[in-house]
Amino acid sequence: MTMIRHGHLAFCLFSLLLLNSVNYSNAQTINAEYERFQAIDAKYIQSGLAMSPDRQYLAIATTQSYPLYIVDISSRKPVKKFDVGNWYAGSKVSWSAGGKYLLLQQLFYIDFARNKDREVDFEIVDASGGQSVKRFDNYHDVKISPDEKFALTLQGNTVEVVDLATGKVLRSINNEYATNSLCISPDGRFFGISERPRESFLNKDPYFKKNKKGKKFTLKYKQVVSIYSMDDFTYQTSVNEFYDNIYRLEWTGDGRNILCLNIPHAKATTATSGRQNFISVIDAVKLEATRVVFPSNSNYEPDFRLSHDGSMIAVVSWGKFAEIRVHDFTNGQVNQRLEMGYRLFEGIDKLDMPSDGRVFVEFTPDDKSVFATFGNKVLQWNLPVE
Repeated sequence: MTMIRHGHLAFCLFSLLLLNSVNYSNAQTINAEYERFQAIDAKYIQSGLAMSPDRQYLAIATTQSYPLYIVDISSRKPVKKFDVGNWYAGSKVSWSAGGKYLLLQQLFYIDFARNKDREVDFEIVDASGGQSVKRFDNYHDVKISPDEKFALTLQGNTVEVVDLATGKVLRSINNEYATNSLCISPDGRFFGISERPRESFLNKDPYFKKNKKGKKFTLKYKQVVSIYSMDDFTYQTSVNEFYDNIYRLEWTGDGRNILCLNIPHAKATTATSGRQNFISVIDAVKLEATRVVFPSNSNYEPDFRLSHDGSMIAVVSWGKFAEIRVHDFTNGQVNQRLEMGYRLFEGIDKLDMPSDGRVFVEFTPDDKSVFATFGNKVLQWNLPVE
């Protein structure tokens, strides 16, 4: 196992505070260059949003057990409507690597308890005809393999590989340290999983031999990201960092990074008010932590999306209103910021429904704008040209 850098955590916290004080001073609040358009039936409030791998369609989920729509981006009109998901607060949506399937994850109006492991429902749907392929009730996480042949699942402490053609479990393993999240490398050879630190490992570390209080705190409030072989589930290594409670892991399509959404336990937070969320970047080639962290103050689990060229990341946050921040992915600096406040409500007519506070984002196919859910309409925010 790779050794964890203890000083790195403190350095990251200092760097994060520095980013908040320095980088935001260069951020721009631009509310002028945007438009709202009706992509689906006006009577439905939107929840999840995701772009197809070929960048031709948007999958838009709705609340109150209403349909999921497939919208043609060029015409801005729905081309398909599926009766799937059927969860009152809607669903988060993602596409499989080849566009064959949609993965739906149950959402709630009252967000998950950040101090506890999360168990929700998932559904895999055929993206062509809308047929339900497989449902997973009360699971921590589900990911579709890059070759679209199986699903990797985490329920309780059990990790399973499920054949999507037959529904049969191909192999499984019990992981007593597993918590909430999974990710799969683009080549399908490895998977990442969030875990509680092993006490046996901490006992070998000179730092924790001298710091019993620090050891107890780490075991209780921190987590690690560990890497396993997909073929035989053999342990490979753990990333050299202790993270807060991990609720989402995403291995980037180019294989170079893992994005780790982690949220502090209430007794481990440093914020005096509001909610802290951090999207930490892991170097997936070296399998080491980096110093790049994207903060969010979102009241819900924040959505985030990498641009198609990999140079930017859009992160949903919260100030006086919900807001979208576009960061430079390399250095973490906020380049643009859209506050979804008063100006965005101008011109709303009686058929418009305002956002319920949950926002999902996607970059447009050319990376020049950002799509965002906004009530019963889609917002297109055109990024300023510098």
